[in-house]
Amino acid sequence: MSRGRLRVGSDAELAGFRARSHLHDGRVVAWVGSYDVPVAVDAEVERTVPAALARRFGTDGFWERWTRAECVVKLTGRGVVDIVALMADDPDRDDRTGPEVSLSTVRLPGDIVVSIGRLPDEGSLRGIGRSAEDCSFACNL
Repeated sequence: MSRGRLRVGSDAELAGFRARSHLHDGRVVAWVGSYDVPVAVDAEVERTVPAALARRFGTDGFWERWTRAECVVKLTGRGVVDIVALMADDPDRDDRTGPEVSLSTVRLPGDIVVSIGRLPDEGSLRGIGRSAEDCSFACNL
């Protein structure tokens, strides 16, 4: 089972972690925990969806769908251009992601939307729960 936390900090503070995502404001969100299975993280600050993307994909749940699609791309080796295909449909559908990708999404303080993707291990549990620290969230994936 993959266990760990999500931390928000500076690039320098979180440089040693493999699964990281850079926010548009310079902060970084990192998976701090087990890498017993491949893990990918993608994060975005909730903000107005750019007009061209809103017209094409809608605005309802956009940042959740975007971060989930990014995790699928990172874990499956698909190209960034495949995000368009994933955004056009539900990134959780097996025929889009393959049955091997598990995804979880959480909102952190400061309107940060984070998705975590992983490839399976036997007997894994999924879920994300808050820890006692302000910018740290306990995760069981």
